[in-house]
Amino acid sequence: MTVIRPLPSAALDAGRAALPPPWVLLALVSCAYALSQLLIGAPWTGLGWDEAVYASQYAGHAPPAPFSAPRARGVPLLVAPVVAVTDSVPVLRLYLVALSSLGLFAAFAVWLRVRDSRAVPLAALLFAGCWLSLFYGGQAMPNLYVALAAVAAAGAVVTGRAPVGLGVAFAVMSLMRPSDALVAAAVLGVAALAVPAWRRTRSLVAIAAGTAVGWGLWLAEAELAYGGMLRRLRDAGEHNATGWSFTLAEHARALDGPSLCRFGTDCGPVSPVALIWWLAIPAMVAAGLWAAWRERRPGPALLATACGVSLALPYLFYVGYAAPRFLMPAYALLALPAADAVTALFRRRLGAALMSAGLLAHLALQGAYAYRMGHGHVAGRERLAQAAEHLRQQGVRPPCLIYGESGVQLGYLLGCESQGVIQRFAERQPARVRRALERGYQVVVVHAGVRPPGYVAGWPGTDLPGRWKARFGHAIR
Repeated sequence: MTVIRPLPSAALDAGRAALPPPWVLLALVSCAYALSQLLIGAPWTGLGWDEAVYASQYAGHAPPAPFSAPRARGVPLLVAPVVAVTDSVPVLRLYLVALSSLGLFAAFAVWLRVRDSRAVPLAALLFAGCWLSLFYGGQAMPNLYVALAAVAAAGAVVTGRAPVGLGVAFAVMSLMRPSDALVAAAVLGVAALAVPAWRRTRSLVAIAAGTAVGWGLWLAEAELAYGGMLRRLRDAGEHNATGWSFTLAEHARALDGPSLCRFGTDCGPVSPVALIWWLAIPAMVAAGLWAAWRERRPGPALLATACGVSLALPYLFYVGYAAPRFLMPAYALLALPAADAVTALFRRRLGAALMSAGLLAHLALQGAYAYRMGHGHVAGRERLAQAAEHLRQQGVRPPCLIYGESGVQLGYLLGCESQGVIQRFAERQPARVRRALERGYQVVVVHAGVRPPGYVAGWPGTDLPGRWKARFGHAIR
């Protein structure tokens, strides 16, 4: 029988001494994260529907697209410094790549104060290596920033030393996704009750103040633009298909893409390889909790696990569809106890070999998914840019309205007002189209794969690059 022996402590100490300090390793992980985003084509990817909505809110060249009830102002504020001065999508992408990489470093650096551990940069590597982190790092979407803010907030609660940072983390979370911030506030608020009184008060005040920033803005906007808080909450619930549901199977099918399982998108079967990766997460988290308990420091790992699981539950049991990015905060927090498991197992020869192989498999698998998703979106959104250029050559200029499929992205690129249509058109002329025609706007109705509405039957049209067709409701001069 083979006996698995722990590595001698002298060998472990020598190995640790050969490595740079943890903060240097974390900085290297953050730089590698930025470089990886560039390699999968982030700067050359055009804007998606949600991104165009967010970017248009404070854009200097395009009117704001309709802002639906569940959206929050965090991402528009995040991109405002860039979109207010330039319409260049590559410049916006590079800005977001830099911001996400700095955010990764800042969020996980908080945990270096919990203990000076090589597990922290490893946790950052585990999260940054996920295809979701690589794919969304350069995109104007909220979930990555919720994830990083949640990691920073949990670390700040554990240390109890940075109430201002804790408040900032919750402000970021609540501005990005107020509902996620509320869940995190409940979990971390309960955790803060367990610390000494003077630290408890500071932490609770910081959590409340940060949460109030985003919720205050969201509720004020509800009164001013959405008919009140209750109506906005109801409209947001209808838009997000909220209510008791069970979407675990949908999330399993979306593990390797696509980015959204909704509006008729076929998410395909469950990938066995992706499922094994997914099931390894709770196993590694359990091993990390066991290692933390044996070392008599279970608190931080338990808190990260509780917060991560709590942030995942609403999307698994209350939102009626799946999008892989919804689980990013959970993956970020669960990477901390998983990294504890890896470092504990590295103390044994066989464990070191298995963990090395597992880490390489994780990075290779997730990197392949990220590359496929990134390059697929580059091609698709390049066709959108070509379609916008074709319309520009046809004389489409502001004042104008782009209405229909991919209308929001085309409107942003052309500097036009916009209205997106996802699945089907109303047969009667929408009030927005009618008002635009009455004001003398150039109106372009864009459709693909569906029968165009009857009210455009007599309008001149053209085929656009890609799969789109356009009908012009106003003479193009």
